[in-house]
Amino acid sequence: MKYHKPQIPILVVATLFLFGGCYTVTPVNTHNATSKGGMFYALPLTRICVDVTYRYYDLTDAVYSDYAAEMLALDNFDVEKPYRIQDVAVTYQVSADPDHYYLIDPRGIAMQIDNRHLLRSVGLTPQETAAEIGPAQSLSRVDTMDSKLELHNATADQLLPRYNLYDRTDTFYVRGDQPGHPTMTSTRRAPRSLRQRAQAAAEEIAELEDRRADIVVSDRYTLEGKAQMLQQIEEQEAQLMAHFVGKPIVETVHFYLTPAEVLRNGDTVQRSVLFYFSRSEGVCDSDDVGAMPVVCTLRPDQSLQKVRRFCRRTNAAKSGDSKTFKYRLPSQAVMTLECELFDFQTSLPVAQFGPIIDLPRRHFKALFDPASGALIYYQN
Repeated sequence: MKYHKPQIPILVVATLFLFGGCYTVTPVNTHNATSKGGMFYALPLTRICVDVTYRYYDLTDAVYSDYAAEMLALDNFDVEKPYRIQDVAVTYQVSADPDHYYLIDPRGIAMQIDNRHLLRSVGLTPQETAAEIGPAQSLSRVDTMDSKLELHNATADQLLPRYNLYDRTDTFYVRGDQPGHPTMTSTRRAPRSLRQRAQAAAEEIAELEDRRADIVVSDRYTLEGKAQMLQQIEEQEAQLMAHFVGKPIVETVHFYLTPAEVLRNGDTVQRSVLFYFSRSEGVCDSDDVGAMPVVCTLRPDQSLQKVRRFCRRTNAAKSGDSKTFKYRLPSQAVMTLECELFDFQTSLPVAQFGPIIDLPRRHFKALFDPASGALIYYQN
């Protein structure tokens, strides 16, 4: 008897390890589900953000704007249509799907859920989870579109008009005047017409460009001297250009869309108008003059179509709800933005385009990607 007594607890521990804990996973939308306490987690839901950066020009101080295309050979500059789409960037983030929440009674198993109610790991300690995938990243950048409508390589501060070569003002202060409030000002304007002054400014810009080229190829100056002279020429040219093209202003507008879940056919194409854009108004309404629709198309990848059908048949054959962990297998989707001004295409993972899969009901270790919700590590 003394020999067999130590074997009883060893046998019990081995049995618990083999058959696993008594954890259960119950969908919250199940009619017969009763809450006896536990933890909630949700399947990931992908939300797409499209950042549209456009540039327009403030022509308030651009007195020579009518002559920009003619005298400076700026073919793509139109006073009546100053708006240009400069860049398009696509990002995505995952959040909790309100239609797929689960209640867990985590007896006998360790798990980690982040502040978004998304499952990060099962069977691992927080230290092991952080060592494998690091802190949670909720935003992932996908792709950007390079600018195709660059007009002038200068920043907004450099294009501020600082002086006018042909409009001079003389200011007279007397005793007792406050700074900025002179007693008398007199303006002397050049007798030349607006077109003649624009032509003189354009000729000076051409002279500055020739001077820049001479400084670059010349060996009479040191590197520091060249840099200083080139900077002065750039400032003078920017001030003159401001009288033709005005002050450039760059703005970014964010558009969000949440793709619908693919329930049956994996080849479902989702198409919608993301926004309307006008060359004269920028982002506008659909009934504005010159409004052009920017159409967004999402096309799920066909590589997971058989997996989706298999999971659907397997879930339909089950007699009841599976009491185990569920996760989504994100599917790649091709996203296209189409407009008269540009075409943009990229690919990104979309969680709701993929199937819902059950993990085996046993003790295991699993890691999930915090950016997409995909299963990235599994061990029995």
